[in-house]
Amino acid sequence: MLTRGWSHGVKTDGTQTFLTPEGLGGVRHRYATGASSEPSWRAWGGYPSEPHWAARFSFGTPTTLVAAFTASLISTEPLRRTVQDVPTQTRRALYVATATGRQPHSNPSVAPLPPAPASGHAR
Repeated sequence: MLTRGWSHGVKTDGTQTFLTPEGLGGVRHRYATGASSEPSWRAWGGYPSEPHWAARFSFGTPTTLVAAFTASLISTEPLRRTVQDVPTQTRRALYVATATGRQPHSNPSVAPLPPAPASGHAR
């Protein structure tokens, strides 16, 4: 996250927070345990006061799952979205890329073509 420009803050209350460069998302980790029923990890997209989505992970969640989730947040792999898929107030933070001419995955049940006959052999 830090290598992608996210900011990082640590508080003495036992929490650390990572925020996106544009401030439209974040991840909060509660590393100090207590009697609280709050989740260990909380992530959100949009403004913290009015997120468009949120995810919570308990203390029992495997760290590998949390790591995979947070890695997906910083992925630069393009996603196809229509204008209607993106909330108006967050469109200014988008990076627009030209769509690639990737072909859809072929049907694996189709048999491959047989190899061409070897040259120089008479039939």
